[in-house]
Amino acid sequence: MRMNSTWRARAASTFAGLLVVGGAAAMVAPQAVAAGDGNKVHNCFGRWYNTDWDQKCGSSGAGFAGTYESTANCTLEPDNTMTQWRAKGSTATYDGHDCDWSVSGVSTLYY
Repeated sequence: MRMNSTWRARAASTFAGLLVVGGAAAMVAPQAVAAGDGNKVHNCFGRWYNTDWDQKCGSSGAGFAGTYESTANCTLEPDNTMTQWRAKGSTATYDGHDCDWSVSGVSTLYY
């Protein structure tokens, strides 16, 4: 079978169309998202996402002044810990050091 210029043009056009459709499907494919809140201690807690996590307090702020320590449970690496002193009523959000692979939870202590 001889390939004439019309056949080649149709084949190239079909191939290009498949690339565009495949690329569009890859762009809209959802990424897995994991998130949650850890235990609450005097209204403060750790919130985690895929690899990121924060130490937060609810809208009324920290229930007591003191040191709040949050530890992110990282997968396939050592856990990451952050210690913050908070005034009573503090609503600041502190960004924890990201885990390389994923976070499976955050636990918070007060002292």
